Amino acid sequence: MTPRERVLRAINHQEPDRIPISFGGTMSSGILECPPTGRAYSRLCTHLGIVPHEPPDFGFMNNYVSNIDERILCRFGSDFRRIDPNGPDLLTSKDGSRTVLGIYCGLRVKNGGVYDDVFEYPLWHAETLRDIRDYPYWPQRGDFQRLAAGKAEEARQLQAGDYAVVVDTFLVFPFLMYPMLTGFEKWLIDMKSNSSFYFALADRLLEVGLDIIGAFLGAVGPCVNVVCTYDDVGTQRGLTCSRQDYMQFIQPYEKQIIDRIKKVTDAVVYRHSCGSVYELIPDFIEMGIQILNPVQPLAWNMEPCRLKREFGKDLCFFGGVDTQELLPHAAPPEIEHSVVNLIRDYGSGGGFVLAPSSNIEPDTPPENVVALYEAALRHGAYPLRTSENP
Repeated sequence: MTPRERVLRAINHQEPDRIPISFGGTMSSGILECPPTGRAYSRLCTHLGIVPHEPPDFGFMNNYVSNIDERILCRFGSDFRRIDPNGPDLLTSKDGSRTVLGIYCGLRVKNGGVYDDVFEYPLWHAETLRDIRDYPYWPQRGDFQRLAAGKAEEARQLQAGDYAVVVDTFLVFPFLMYPMLTGFEKWLIDMKSNSSFYFALADRLLEVGLDIIGAFLGAVGPCVNVVCTYDDVGTQRGLTCSRQDYMQFIQPYEKQIIDRIKKVTDAVVYRHSCGSVYELIPDFIEMGIQILNPVQPLAWNMEPCRLKREFGKDLCFFGGVDTQELLPHAAPPEIEHSVVNLIRDYGSGGGFVLAPSSNIEPDTPPENVVALYEAALRHGAYPLRTSENP
């Protein structure tokens, strides 16, 4: 069975030859590289004897490695290959901070200790429709066109191979981009105290998101199997806002994004949200989301057995291997035991892709990363070995 066949069978709730695996198949299921000390990817390459290898490319924020060596992908059995849009232009200041242009709307990014991340908010003081109209960093038509330059041929080449093809467009519009431009507090306060401004800015960000879909997915969509969207609406203990507020202020926009994706590609929609999103899962399903990521097992009400029992007939779960406590701190035998339990809880009847529940952090020993993927390959073959099927 080819990797693509394996993935599609699992997504369609059929049992393939083994559990599909992702290592770097999406930008939230890979590994980080955080110089000077947090070099998780470089340490992994050294541990595996992958030398020489290309210097890690970790983009402009979050430090996830986008060019994981093909030898590692093959060794770990990763069934996915990703096609990304062309990168943005950056304005770099003397202090090392960067303004990210084009579709990223002037995000302000710099190193904040371990990671490169947003550090100030250019729309923090915006209050009026004129502030939105006069903001200088809205993308122009050429920015959207540049996203897909040369990518249609790259997509066709990937489609000609055996792997499941993923579009990971950093599609964070409107509701990860809103707080990254205004600050998280203002995002929540605007909903309640300045709703006319909130909807106007959300509408403008939605336009950007829809234009990204038209430009990039319009070029590569026929060759793609999975399209990823991102919107963190969960914390460790619950939602970032009430379900009522989600349905009023966020869901209508998210639904438009999903509907537009489905108009330009037959690919399934993968929805990423960290934290506890248990209360919203029925709403995700109703909107047409088919894959839920990263299903963090330590978040409230996100236990694998609960999710599989209540939503397994409708969703494919993607992720699940704890990166908060297990991977950085456990010994390899404990990691193997956890992987076996995860496969048991999620794997019956398909509907599961095994991956870390977020990018692998810099404090994770390389031998633990190896233990994770070796266990997945060793124990993921169907029919699964469970207590009922020894």
